[in-house]
Amino acid sequence: MQDKLELLYRTITNLIKKSEAPVFAVLDFDNTCIVNDITEATLAYMVRNNLFRDKNLLGSKFKDAEEETYSKAVFENYYKLLDGGKTKEAYEFVSKILSGFSIDEISLLVERVIKFEGENMTITELFGRKIAKGIRPREQITELIGFLKNNGVEVWIISASPEMLVCGAMKHFNIEANLIGIRNTVVGGKVTSGLEKPLSIYEGKVDCIKKFINPKKRPLLGVGDSMNDMPMLEYCEIKAVVDRQNSLAEKARQNNWFLI
Repeated sequence: MQDKLELLYRTITNLIKKSEAPVFAVLDFDNTCIVNDITEATLAYMVRNNLFRDKNLLGSKFKDAEEETYSKAVFENYYKLLDGGKTKEAYEFVSKILSGFSIDEISLLVERVIKFEGENMTITELFGRKIAKGIRPREQITELIGFLKNNGVEVWIISASPEMLVCGAMKHFNIEANLIGIRNTVVGGKVTSGLEKPLSIYEGKVDCIKKFINPKKRPLLGVGDSMNDMPMLEYCEIKAVVDRQNSLAEKARQNNWFLI
């Protein structure tokens, strides 16, 4: 593994020398910069504690439902979408769970979620579904971020999670980088279920790179962990994948991309 990382660093260094400024890299966040997923951890925490403010996430059917019933329905709807292969729809749906919170409240919520999760990676169960528990930074990625910054590369996190959640997690774990995530509209100091476009999901990650970073220049490096990152990686000069033994890792092996 160390040999692979050294080769990746050398490849990055060589390409930097040949590149004209600005030089930038893009990384996914959940399961890439950290182990596990800040949004799924927040969803589980909100479900356990019945914290949902917006009673319209599932339409009028559950508007008058008791808190526990509603929380369970929100949780099950997210995973039903995932199980059905509707990943984009699932990410859009779960990005709305912060509706009704203020920005300050979300910052406190993230801290509580991370404290509850702890850094011990385990599996727990909620409503009969086994889910991951525990959140911690992925050391090889944080070291890579430091290497990139020390070599004059702008680092951007491009996440399919709500930007406010990722921002809170980045602050907690001292991950310093620019950030683009799913952006909820804010009205009167409160987060709403409205989402600003482009959405940083699948091909939307490339749209966000072009809109918010550089409309013409490709990233020097892209790092991801799932097929959601595939369009972003294909758009990058150097492609690196966190090896989670999934379909993207297999794709990386087939294409001789870097595996971390």
